[in-house]
Amino acid sequence: MYTKKIIIIIMMFTVAAGALFSEQIQIGGSAGWGGLYSMETGISGPEGASYLHLADSEYRLSADTELLFHFNSAISDESGNYTVKRNTGVVVSPKLAKKGGGSAVFTGEQTFIELIPDETAAFAAGSGRLNDFSIEFWLNPARLSEGETIVRWRGATDAAGEAGDEPLQQEILCAVSGRDLFWELKNIFLTPELGPTSFVLESSRSLIPKRWHHHMLRYHDETGLLEYLIDGIPEDITYTSRGGTEEQEIFYPYIGAAKASGFMIGRGFTGFIDELRITNSFAEPLLNKYSMNSGTAVTGIIDLGNYDSRFLNIQSKSRLEGKTQIYYYYRISNRYFLPDTEYPRWNQFSAGEMLPPDVKGRYLQIMTELFPDGTGSNSPQLQEFTLEFSRNLPPVPPAYISGEAGSGKAVLNWQPVTDADIGGYKIYYGYKPGMYFGHDSAAGNSPIDAGNALNFEMEGLENGKLYYFAITSYDNAEIPHESVFSREISIRPSAIIRDQ
Repeated sequence: MYTKKIIIIIMMFTVAAGALFSEQIQIGGSAGWGGLYSMETGISGPEGASYLHLADSEYRLSADTELLFHFNSAISDESGNYTVKRNTGVVVSPKLAKKGGGSAVFTGEQTFIELIPDETAAFAAGSGRLNDFSIEFWLNPARLSEGETIVRWRGATDAAGEAGDEPLQQEILCAVSGRDLFWELKNIFLTPELGPTSFVLESSRSLIPKRWHHHMLRYHDETGLLEYLIDGIPEDITYTSRGGTEEQEIFYPYIGAAKASGFMIGRGFTGFIDELRITNSFAEPLLNKYSMNSGTAVTGIIDLGNYDSRFLNIQSKSRLEGKTQIYYYYRISNRYFLPDTEYPRWNQFSAGEMLPPDVKGRYLQIMTELFPDGTGSNSPQLQEFTLEFSRNLPPVPPAYISGEAGSGKAVLNWQPVTDADIGGYKIYYGYKPGMYFGHDSAAGNSPIDAGNALNFEMEGLENGKLYYFAITSYDNAEIPHESVFSREISIRPSAIIRDQ
């Protein structure tokens, strides 16, 4: 599962009060990308000016992965089938990587990596009959010296061959000869009589130092095809038969039980190796720089501060090369939701597009989806995007409130609030100034919802007792906003009402 480079930060944005009509939140650019919850993309560029792009098309673990070294930060086998027994000075460098965040640096005879297979690995001693397999890597040689070893595996059969009593020594070797690279497989493909065999494949073109090239050896078990490719182009082929042709009897690969020394990587080599992979399949090379799949970046939950706030649009700064593209999605709700849940549903929209008035809520999440061009050679670059929204602010309270005392009651009056989306009014009452916890009224405990009325007769009060009142207004939001309290008044009900 691709988790590399995958960043996980749960963040809530809380926006301070700002402009009267609209406010903005910037993500990326000078604000950085800390507001992302999840990301299937890469980030490049200096701090404050970084941009999102598709991640490099590194191999991912699959059921047929035998060995996988990305060399991004650590020198370890992602598959878990091989353990690094010795590392004599090989380091990871981020400065010259073909894919991902780094490559392995080899500096000659004294630097190499020795790998020991787990007992269940395909190239462990006694694993027996092999089927399809592929060995591949990216190579950038600093120079090309005779005998530089790129990959070597050694083992031995568990029975004597036709030539004598000793088990046959087995070897897979990829090394430099002149300015060429060659592969030699000794006694890997056994004859029915357990006789020795050797198959050699060579590059047909000289390699050029200080350039990256992809090298792959792959074997097809059904046909016996053994093929060497450079940058996806066949350089040499043979068949694992007595005469090396397709029509003859095929010899099949077999790993003996006598011994297996594991793999030696880079002994005597000077240069860089990246994306070393072995699979138990007749694999296809992954040569394009970027994955042909899209990559997404998702923000955390953005709190717009008020319910039914309008999400207006986003403005983005991006660079689209070739046929690359960026899609944008939003989801919004008045109720808080977790950033990785299925609901509310995502809605696609275009950057710069003014969204309809009904796109409202308090909690907002944005997702961007980046697409490569048709060859995987180019990725879009997203420098930043800025979302614009308009808060649905709470209404103001009634500006004027008055009241009259009656026997066991109080009559309240107030002026209407002129906000367009006013939903109604609430009456708060209590027995001390500013403490509205009353429970005497026949209409119920404080507060009492008066609806759209502009006056209210509160009955069931105790004569001679002083009551304090305040009015609030609320709007028509899904979860209504309520104003602050109005001016407070006090009323003392009485059985004797004097003429004013």
